[in-house]
Amino acid sequence: MNHKSRFLVLALIVMLCLTTIAVAPAAVRAQGVTLRALIRPDEGANVATYVEKFKAETGIDVQVDFVGWAEIYNKTITTLAGGGGGYDIIFVPSANVVEFTSGGWFEPISDLIPAAEKDQWLASVVDMYTRDGELLAMPWYAGGAHMAYNKDVLSKAGVDPAKVVTWTDFIDACAKVKETNAAPFCFVPSAKYPGEFYYFWGSLVASTGAELFDADGKAIFQNSPEALTVTQLIKDAVDKGYFDKAGAALDDYETLIEFGNGKSAFLLDSTWSVTQAVKNPELSKIVGSADIMLIPGTADLRSGGYLYAGGLGLLKTSENKDAAKQFLTFLTSEEAQKHHAIQGANMPTRTSLYADKDIAASWTGFATLAEQLTYGKFPPQFAWFEEWRRSLASSMQDLINGAKTPEEVITFLVAETERLNAR
Repeated sequence: MNHKSRFLVLALIVMLCLTTIAVAPAAVRAQGVTLRALIRPDEGANVATYVEKFKAETGIDVQVDFVGWAEIYNKTITTLAGGGGGYDIIFVPSANVVEFTSGGWFEPISDLIPAAEKDQWLASVVDMYTRDGELLAMPWYAGGAHMAYNKDVLSKAGVDPAKVVTWTDFIDACAKVKETNAAPFCFVPSAKYPGEFYYFWGSLVASTGAELFDADGKAIFQNSPEALTVTQLIKDAVDKGYFDKAGAALDDYETLIEFGNGKSAFLLDSTWSVTQAVKNPELSKIVGSADIMLIPGTADLRSGGYLYAGGLGLLKTSENKDAAKQFLTFLTSEEAQKHHAIQGANMPTRTSLYADKDIAASWTGFATLAEQLTYGKFPPQFAWFEEWRRSLASSMQDLINGAKTPEEVITFLVAETERLNAR
């Protein structure tokens, strides 16, 4: 072989190598990489399923620490304050977006949802996770407060659920449930944890149209009658035996179990919980009798309630940012979100999935659940809001147990707002 031929062969080999490098899939280049993630409980095995699929497709391993709702807030705060704890990805609940992102710990990931693709996502959730023009967490799922009812209980009480439109209608229905002994209670509240804000006082107030704070975080709920009216409604309903007093020590999962055991006529709870109530015989003994309705409102407002969402943020301290971005995109893909919706009973953040026939077929009342989201709003976004919700939970416990009057609850919450704002 002459020099020219050797040169041509060598050039061909180099070109083939360069071509191979250029088109090599990320999975090959990323083999041996291990990501670490801190995420709340894995409903429907969504994360576990897609961790395995992701590894099979890319060679990237993802080790996930699942932390329960009661502990994940403190765990996350400690992790962030400690420099990330070796995690690449951290779950960011919508209630804590400002608090968690205020320290500059998260890498901007706006490139994962280009401007041309934003209309494929729920705008309200994308906006929630966008701070100072940068997306700081991938929208993983959406949801909010919803209401379920027991058809058999209401039928026995002579109540038409279609006519329970306002909170006045709701209390009238409760009176009939009590009079007919159709169920032990009309409603079992949840007041154990700060998160019960969504499934008790917070969403009741939101369904009246009232706002809690102004743009600067000052309390304004004391300046209109709605918050006090709702608080008085709760007190009266407990005193009359419509609401179960034991709710002072129950969380939203426990109220689901009470409802699923036929102990109450109505359930105000999360997207996941009301869905379990109507379709999961392991958690609900009234599958077939349970159905979903809009949360009652007022004469002027059909419904309302607070929304929530789950996002996944990439830490700046991650040493595997490209691989982590791949996983964030993978876990929030249409396929993965569809699985999460069907198996985990959380609403999607991709708009196309709201027209998905498989999701609609697997969820009793999916259309009503989707409609409820249109009436909802996200809670206030202040760094101190988590602590304020703790104060609310304790004040609701005091209200239910008779240790505070409705007026004292409002006065206490205003004082708490002033205290937190003054820090």
